[in-house]
Amino acid sequence: MFPKKRIGFVRSNNAIKFITFPELEVAALSMLAAMQERGWKKGDLVILALEKSEEIIPALWACLIGGIIPALLQPPLSFTEYNPAAEKTEKVFHLLRRPHVILSHEHAGNWNSSHIPAELLVDITGLQGDEKLASRAELSNADLALIQFSSGSTGDPKGVMLTHQNILINVMDIISGIALEPTDVAVNWMPLYHDMGLIGFHITPVLAGVTQYFIDPVDFIKSPSLWLDVMSNRKCTITACPNFGQMLVTRYLGRKPAQAWDLSTVRILFNGAEPISVSTMRAFLNHLEKYRLNPVAMFPAYGLAEATLAVTFPDRLQRAEVKAFRREELAGPGMAIEAAEGESNIVELVNLGQCLDHCAMLVADDQYEPLSNGTVGNILVKGDSITRGYYGNTDASCSAFSQEWLLTGDLGFIYDGDLYITGRSKDIIFINGMNYYANDLETIALKMDQLASGKIVISGYFNEPEGRDTLLVFLVAADNTPTRVLCQQIRNHFSTAIGLNPETFILVRSGDIPRTSSGKIQRYKMTERFKKGDFPNMIHL
Repeated sequence: MFPKKRIGFVRSNNAIKFITFPELEVAALSMLAAMQERGWKKGDLVILALEKSEEIIPALWACLIGGIIPALLQPPLSFTEYNPAAEKTEKVFHLLRRPHVILSHEHAGNWNSSHIPAELLVDITGLQGDEKLASRAELSNADLALIQFSSGSTGDPKGVMLTHQNILINVMDIISGIALEPTDVAVNWMPLYHDMGLIGFHITPVLAGVTQYFIDPVDFIKSPSLWLDVMSNRKCTITACPNFGQMLVTRYLGRKPAQAWDLSTVRILFNGAEPISVSTMRAFLNHLEKYRLNPVAMFPAYGLAEATLAVTFPDRLQRAEVKAFRREELAGPGMAIEAAEGESNIVELVNLGQCLDHCAMLVADDQYEPLSNGTVGNILVKGDSITRGYYGNTDASCSAFSQEWLLTGDLGFIYDGDLYITGRSKDIIFINGMNYYANDLETIALKMDQLASGKIVISGYFNEPEGRDTLLVFLVAADNTPTRVLCQQIRNHFSTAIGLNPETFILVRSGDIPRTSSGKIQRYKMTERFKKGDFPNMIHL
């Protein structure tokens, strides 16, 4: 349908390898023929644990064309030491009842897992057959297309089942919501085993006939300028960068000399995948202003893997809207009261817009009864893009729904018809009769000049002997006199700002802070490690 359209795979040295859509189809059919020669058929499951986008994409389409159901996972580099990706792969392998695992050639000889038999490991370079012999499956909208494992699930991986209808409906809503056209150019560094990368920046652009460029996530992390280079050189119009990526770019630009980037063609820059940091977003836009990035391009959105990808979009022709609400009313009765100009004890939240065409949303109390506008509650969604549940996990599937409504686990409210997210239900810390959100507390801490983004994580846990929730402040720091002074300054800062007095400071390394594939901090993992006694360096005030 789009014979001249192509996909560019960007190397770390800025070189680009291209493949056209017709060439991709041939490569996919060649792989499918080889899969079918091995006896794989429609309905079979397979894990794609591949490193490079140029390997993942033809393997993905081989599966989709043949009705083989793929699950994309981050490839583990080693099974010889603790490795979250390896642990997750092994758990998914058993959950999916021992499927084949396709892996990169570079890793083929290094997979020494006692849980995955060698005969079920397939080197992708061996999947080459005669494309003319490939048999296309007869597929229906209700058929399972792929299994999407949410980026945060390691201990108990949950595989989101997505049908062809789920994907097609959400893709069409995305195309409509951002007015995507074949003339657009998409540039992406988000991993393809994350819903934003897979659905948002590959499947959606393919169906819209959009030229796409892929940067490997590890190359972006090492050198954020690669993303800026490609956007400038290729006249990018559509891209994405959540908090984590924005911080990397801002830090890079703060220490490197300016270059002649021109980002004036970018019209949509998706910002999502985690609670949006207003301060991070502002710093990012300020740094990119000199490179002609139109601030209207900043496009905060809300979504989740269980909804295929997208749930709400704001007005694409307006600047991202930030509103200030009174913190005391949000934390206490859970009411959104807009702050007057000049008020200090405020929470700034980003307007995430309204539901896409084939989705509906409800804000409800803990009994799932609807709440009035402006009241904080549980966010529930329903619609044609919503999963029917988790693969092989009936209990989780049942507990994820209240009748037809999916329980997202997110908290927020509707204000003037638009959605505002306050946090995750599992990240609420209840102290002195008030609900505090971990991400908001971190934002308060970062108002101190002595602290940098990524160096502080705040969570809470229920202290059984004392019978109360306790704040845990994780600091990337060494145990020395300046750190002890800093802890006291943080305590004083919180006491003055919101009347909290943190007592427990846990000193960690940067590598101790676990993140999902989209950069979201996994606070619960740090809390669990704290409870196990994994962090011996603590300061009590």
